[in-house]
Amino acid sequence: MTIIPKYYFNIILTAFGGMLMSSCSSITGDSGVPVLEQGQIIYKISYPYLDSNDIGLSLLPKEMTLIFRGNQYKAESIGGMGLFAAGFISNNEEKTMDYFMKIISSKYVSRFTERGVKRFHVDFPSYRLEDLDSTRSIAGINCTATKVIFYNNVVPDYIIWHTNQIKLKNSNWCSPFPLIPGVLMEYQVQQQGLVLKMTVSSVESDSISLDQFKVPLDFNIVSNKTLTRKMKEAFMSFDY
Repeated sequence: MTIIPKYYFNIILTAFGGMLMSSCSSITGDSGVPVLEQGQIIYKISYPYLDSNDIGLSLLPKEMTLIFRGNQYKAESIGGMGLFAAGFISNNEEKTMDYFMKIISSKYVSRFTERGVKRFHVDFPSYRLEDLDSTRSIAGINCTATKVIFYNNVVPDYIIWHTNQIKLKNSNWCSPFPLIPGVLMEYQVQQQGLVLKMTVSSVESDSISLDQFKVPLDFNIVSNKTLTRKMKEAFMSFDY
């Protein structure tokens, strides 16, 4: 069995947990008329507070692939040299999210409701938002800025870039920033001391089948609590 130091395994799981905090939708032009109703978006993932020479960086996911169509999207990323994979499928209209993870050969999935998502974000630091008069283009999409000002956080305040050129109702319902209008194009999330910076690097039009929003049948359905316990058990099974 592959042995991974517990520290690196922990931040891998934390990174995957952080991906519960993203969102997306269909792209529109300045007139508000949809120009892209389904396709794929790639988020580049970076770790601004980890040492660039840390060998653990090679195990962490470097990008997140997100496919979308209508009121649904699916985000997924792979890390640990292919040993780990995780992601989620969100139905923004029904406000349900199926979080799935693979650890070696074990596969689990758990459905989060709006209440479950709130519990997941309960430890996210308290903050207030301040809209800024700034614009920026990310992957060819016009974005505006909102500053996140924390009341008590070891991580400095930062700017979230979001856009109203991507239209989808309740697009941020499962993120820690549900009050920000529009899709998040560049933002940070944090969990258990690990900070991930997510930036859209490309947007592509593609035909997406509704079957792609179904969890494969070989995943074991578990409760939110069981999923969390399985993650901890997997963590404890690895040696230093």
